Amino acid sequence: MRSSMPLVRLRPAVLISTLIINYLTEMSKPDDHSPDFRDLYGSWMRIRNKMNLIENIPQEFGTQKSLFLSEIHTIQAIGRTEGNNIRTIAAILGVTPSAASQTVTRLTKKGFVQKVRGIKNEKEVSLVLTPLGRTAYDYHEWVHEKMYERIAGRIGELAEDELALLARVFSAFEAVYNERILELAANKAAQSPEFRSRPHE
Repeated sequence: MRSSMPLVRLRPAVLISTLIINYLTEMSKPDDHSPDFRDLYGSWMRIRNKMNLIENIPQEFGTQKSLFLSEIHTIQAIGRTEGNNIRTIAAILGVTPSAASQTVTRLTKKGFVQKVRGIKNEKEVSLVLTPLGRTAYDYHEWVHEKMYERIAGRIGELAEDELALLARVFSAFEAVYNERILELAANKAAQSPEFRSRPHE
């Protein structure tokens, strides 16, 4: 991909969200005291809030059609593992098959994704990118690489023990969020009329 590829274009209507992100960035500049783990957890929560903001800013990835972050990440997952089904894509994204199916349906209607049979077997529906989807995929890969370079450049080189510590931290975050998802799903199931009407031992 050419390094001169233009940055993703934002619609004027969503520039206010960009200003909000800039404002939040100013708010989150570190102070002079040494952070403890609660401070680091607060930083993580601010990052999540900013990612949620980005999630709601539609962007164009060289296609003249707006895509939300959840949609372009689904395109990314399909592009990297073409021929897989909804369940596999959901596992890659860390979402439920139902949520992945809804996003894929929107992308199919927009012309980014195609559902086909016969890649693995005649019964299973597989997902592939259309030429429009491939264009969006290539743009997104380029943007992701630039973001990675910016973040890695600011962090600098990490020693093996530092990388191991980061892996431990992120693993703990993901494990706790996985547990929370299961808890919420269990609570929702317990509140359903079908569950309440079922005889319990």
